Amino acid sequence: MDLPLTSSEQQFASENYGLVQTYLKQRHLDESEFFDVVIFGFLRAVHQYLTKPELLKYKFSTIAYRKMSDCLYEYYRYLSRPKRNAYVISFDAPIGAEGSLTLQDVIAGPDPGMMDFETEQLFLEMASKLTKRQMHAVRMKVAGHGVRETAKRQGVKVTDIKPMLEKAKIIALTVCGG
Repeated sequence: MDLPLTSSEQQFASENYGLVQTYLKQRHLDESEFFDVVIFGFLRAVHQYLTKPELLKYKFSTIAYRKMSDCLYEYYRYLSRPKRNAYVISFDAPIGAEGSLTLQDVIAGPDPGMMDFETEQLFLEMASKLTKRQMHAVRMKVAGHGVRETAKRQGVKVTDIKPMLEKAKIIALTVCGG
């Protein structure tokens, strides 16, 4: 129902509002939890009952109960969807019968040896594309040396180091596929 209730539908709804309370009570549903679920079915029933003459042969309470039940069914169906009931695991929970290992123990973290190997491979690829001076500046930067210290050790001006590192950065990005 996309349209707001007309004034006559609002009047009819207020006259029959007690059906919502009765419905919740008969089904032992907590009003604070389920009122918002069933009220929309009730309002839909009001609108349809007053706009569809073929429904007038039934008591309004029959139509209202049916619409509220439909909304309740849809709500339960919504709650039972797999994405709402995903199995949750903890990285700290013990695995297996022995309970000695946790998932966190099993999942491998970064391997420092492998990271060093990959860094060295990157350096080798870059070395084929950079001058010795540029490569030396990169290695010093990676080791944590500042621009001034690098310039001093290489015997060049600070302003000469920055373009070297910029060029090395561009080459590193191309080597890494970026």
